[in-house]
Amino acid sequence: MSQREKQGWYVVAALFVTMFMVWGGSVNAAAVFLPALIKAYGWSRARVSMLGGAAALAAGASGPIVGWMLDRIDARKIMVGGVMTVALGLMSLSLANSFAQFILINIVVGVGITASTVIPTSLVVANWFGGRRGTALGITYSGASLGGTAMSVLASYAIAYGGWRTGYFMLGLPMIIVAVPFLLIAVRTHPDDQPRIPDPSEVSAMPEVPGLELSEAFHTRSLWLIGVAQFLSAVASTGVLAHFVAYLIGLGYTPLVSAKVFGVFFVFVTIGTLAIGPLVDRLGAKHTLAGLFVAWIAGMFLMLAASHSIALGAFVAFFGLALGATGVLMPLVIVESLGVRRLGSIMGITGIFATVGFATGPIVMGLIFDVTGSYSFAIIAFIGVSVVCALAILACLPLDEERSRLAAGAASAASPARI
Repeated sequence: MSQREKQGWYVVAALFVTMFMVWGGSVNAAAVFLPALIKAYGWSRARVSMLGGAAALAAGASGPIVGWMLDRIDARKIMVGGVMTVALGLMSLSLANSFAQFILINIVVGVGITASTVIPTSLVVANWFGGRRGTALGITYSGASLGGTAMSVLASYAIAYGGWRTGYFMLGLPMIIVAVPFLLIAVRTHPDDQPRIPDPSEVSAMPEVPGLELSEAFHTRSLWLIGVAQFLSAVASTGVLAHFVAYLIGLGYTPLVSAKVFGVFFVFVTIGTLAIGPLVDRLGAKHTLAGLFVAWIAGMFLMLAASHSIALGAFVAFFGLALGATGVLMPLVIVESLGVRRLGSIMGITGIFATVGFATGPIVMGLIFDVTGSYSFAIIAFIGVSVVCALAILACLPLDEERSRLAAGAASAASPARI
């Protein structure tokens, strides 16, 4: 193994730790707090879900800015700032006393999540790895799901023995003392021997980096289809995850058992994340992702029968494996269709769709429950939108075909009108 390859895996290790702490603690563990906040303040499920919605909308709004910055500034600096923002935000939540304070702090946390997780992580891995990109990204993203397991259990015990305020504080503290040093030591946007991709205004001759400029990507159908798939899959996944613990409690499981099942769920998410990398390196991202949405849908059907332990176990396996693999594959579908040339900026744009979905899903799930007294109608609706996700991904085009369509469109526009 060359020195560059070793350094690349050090980068993956640092990104893994960051995803473990930040995404695992601030996103995946959030469902553990929903029952505690409902009990403490008497808020409805839809109202509590608005907290995560505020964070998601802030994350989406900041995505294009973070993507633009990543095309110009070393990712390490942006990610360190993002981790500190999330950590201090979570620790501030332990002191919050009103709904307005919760909303404002979640907005700040959302910006920090965008700056420290998926967008910079995908860009850095894409720059450091070529043929083994899927494997590297799978290992990196597994940090989020393993973090979901560990941080959910940590938060549940902290809530049980010290209250929800202690839970928030205990999630934020490790980010500062563990994740930040790893980032400072290991992460760089690209290898030292890889030329920086300059801003289009700097030079007229760009280096041969595969992919489309942002202005070109806006004229492709793949960008918008990916956006639709990201929005709808985010609605379904976050709606389910945000209310998962409350759903199990409603079925008769105890809060601690529900939290432990939630932790086990993220073990399967991790397995899906790790297993899909080598597979997609051989088969390609688009068709693999569409197939995984089928398993995702099967999992949600099983969720309807989760009062039976066998069905609950099958749901945890099916949906967990599919969800973990989907997180890895979505950035790779973008790479296949639009390239890596402006990946940071493009992911910032497509991330808007995802984060609006993140904001919408939990609120929709909560509203449906508040109106009907059941989560079943929401789960059925999410099954329907997941079918649309699979169809949208199948309709995406490879990069060469998108280039050909753009060239044909430009040639048609430039040709003189016939009389």
